[in-house]
Amino acid sequence: MSEENLERREVWVAWTNTDCTEGRGQEVPLAVTGMEATAYRLGKRGSVQGSDCRVSKEVAIRMNGIGAWLVPGRIQGPSREDGKEERRLEARREAEARKHEALERAKAAGFSDEDIEALGGGA
Repeated sequence: MSEENLERREVWVAWTNTDCTEGRGQEVPLAVTGMEATAYRLGKRGSVQGSDCRVSKEVAIRMNGIGAWLVPGRIQGPSREDGKEERRLEARREAEARKHEALERAKAAGFSDEDIEALGGGA
């Protein structure tokens, strides 16, 4: 099958364990969602001994633009609150990226880690 027949979509997976008592089972998806915030919400207290699920970004694919998405589970829709939380998470990711870029520019300009730390930027 050629690459142009594959459609890709970013999804977020909340992972649980088949043995939620001791965690000796296999890690399996509890929820597959289109938003990171939804995965965190659905994964709350869903893992071993009531701990929160691990969440990771994965890729879903669909062949020839028809049929179901191939993912490790069913994609769940977001709640209204998830949209707000997703915007907050995106703003945090953007702020972290801007900080990283600023630190790289400072280092390229000759600032030492100590100089950056003195400015409150953290190294």
